[in-house]
Amino acid sequence: MRLFKLNAQSIALSTFTAALLTACGGGGGGGSTPGSLSGTVIDGYIEGAKVCLDVNSNGACDTGEPSTTTDSGGRYKLDTGSIDTSGLIVIAEIPETAKDSDDGGLTLLAAGKSAYTMATSAAVPSVVTPITTMIVGKVKTDNVSSAVAKTRVLEELGLPPDTNPHDDHVASGNSVVHGAARQLAAQLQQAQKDLQIGTTAQQRLTKLQESIKVAQDGAGSIGSEASGTNPLNLPTTLSNVATGRLFAYKMPSALGKQINATAMLFTPKTTMPQGGWPLVVFGHGTVGVGQNCAPSVTMKATGAWGYADLVSLLVSRGVVVVAPDYEGLGSSDMGVAAGHPYLDLGSAGRSMALAAVGAKKLLTTQLSGAWATLGHSQGGHAALAGAQFAGLARKQESSLSYKGAIAIAPASNLKVSLNTMWAGIQISSANPANYLTGYDAVGISNLYAAYMVKGTESTPTPVSKNSVFGSRMLAVYNDKVATQCLTDFTTSITNDVTQYAATSGATPAGYPGVINSGINTPPVIRVMNMNEPGQVKLPGNTLIVQGSADTTVLPSSTQTLLTTMRSKGSQVSLSYHESNSATHGGVLSIPSAQTAVINHLTNLFTGN
Repeated sequence: MRLFKLNAQSIALSTFTAALLTACGGGGGGGSTPGSLSGTVIDGYIEGAKVCLDVNSNGACDTGEPSTTTDSGGRYKLDTGSIDTSGLIVIAEIPETAKDSDDGGLTLLAAGKSAYTMATSAAVPSVVTPITTMIVGKVKTDNVSSAVAKTRVLEELGLPPDTNPHDDHVASGNSVVHGAARQLAAQLQQAQKDLQIGTTAQQRLTKLQESIKVAQDGAGSIGSEASGTNPLNLPTTLSNVATGRLFAYKMPSALGKQINATAMLFTPKTTMPQGGWPLVVFGHGTVGVGQNCAPSVTMKATGAWGYADLVSLLVSRGVVVVAPDYEGLGSSDMGVAAGHPYLDLGSAGRSMALAAVGAKKLLTTQLSGAWATLGHSQGGHAALAGAQFAGLARKQESSLSYKGAIAIAPASNLKVSLNTMWAGIQISSANPANYLTGYDAVGISNLYAAYMVKGTESTPTPVSKNSVFGSRMLAVYNDKVATQCLTDFTTSITNDVTQYAATSGATPAGYPGVINSGINTPPVIRVMNMNEPGQVKLPGNTLIVQGSADTTVLPSSTQTLLTTMRSKGSQVSLSYHESNSATHGGVLSIPSAQTAVINHLTNLFTGN
């Protein structure tokens, strides 16, 4: 039976400072009136947080300081009397018994989270969020004005420069800011958890500032480099044109830990041009979520890579290519720990941007500083995420100048795609002649839903597998998703669907797999919306390449992405290829698509 076929931060946090200048911007539903301060404590709305005015500037809520507890909407109001609030901060101490509205009524402890602390300037008390906390901390750690601190924080988080950090991002439905805040909240929790027991408020201030400053400055730094004359076991097509290196670099994980990530580096064997080579950060397509599914690991083992021809083409045109494995994918020998947040926008963006930083640190003047992102499928999503985090790369390595992106069949609009597939599955189930098409869609939808759900386990927003999968797919998921790479996991799903299809009365819609109503619950929708690419104006010039026969990344989904990007002001164009061979992987081999990619890169790097 035929089924589906697939081809292959820096963190600045200190909630405590007495040297805060007046923050920029307004917004939110709170504010200050003579004798009072009011606002809302938000990751989601936080109920049960202790909020105070830090009168003695020691970074803690002390006896005698104006304080209160937030209500179910995260709201607070402080009676400040005649206290001069100039230069002070509002602190929110969030215990494990507090509740985040994002967690469906659970306490932090029940949701698998831990206590943390947030802050904002008393001059702008309308919201207390992870983002305002970063701004407060950066004023102190970097010794800069609040305006400069805001700019740096937004760059680090991949947020547009016109983002107002004092808006209520929940009320406004800003999923981009909400997603950044959720990941940052996890980082705040991790940092506070790492402090030694017995640390006083005064010690906490110093230790947090010192440890976070070290982590911030280290993002993109080189952790190690693989030794040997052929550390990657390059395929012949690559070894003919490039030298290969494998290195580990530092990056913040989706859960707030400082981790190692690995990247392959391909340098042309030709003479370096005057001024150095341009750089492409290449994002690979889906390989699986298991640690050893990383391209650098499988290439070392087999001497093969599905993207070798494409990368060879780029290198032969005088471009250095760095190809990150992504967070949680890579060899433990290089210090990589398991846990891949599949299609997580922040993780992907940092993986790409900081790989560029690492490449620049290794090759120094051999790189011109001009760089772009390029990727296919999951890597297309990563290419757009890397564009969003280009400011982070520039902050860590000022000589890097981002030019644009190429996203080939980029993963996007997952919710719409899954719903579209489900609608097709239902239609096909009405006629046995269409069962084959329906079962194909069953396989694809279950594969990507499985990777999405498994990936969320490595993020602050895990999705319950029991709410998304029926009994058969749940069994496959539990047994295979974490250990099998793409080809084998595809086969496992194919075999199970085939076995089901042979039972009496089976229809594609009856397969106990993805539960469509489970996909369309608010928590799952929120996760997917947070990780959609192209929701902000991207720098540079972007090209999207799409094939008409793609049944994995649907042309309709790409069209929606294109419309969204243009509505945000991004400079973006579409190279669409109408052909039966323009499938998800087949589009990579179409000469006109390859020409479009090369021409776009040439224009990016020559300024034409």
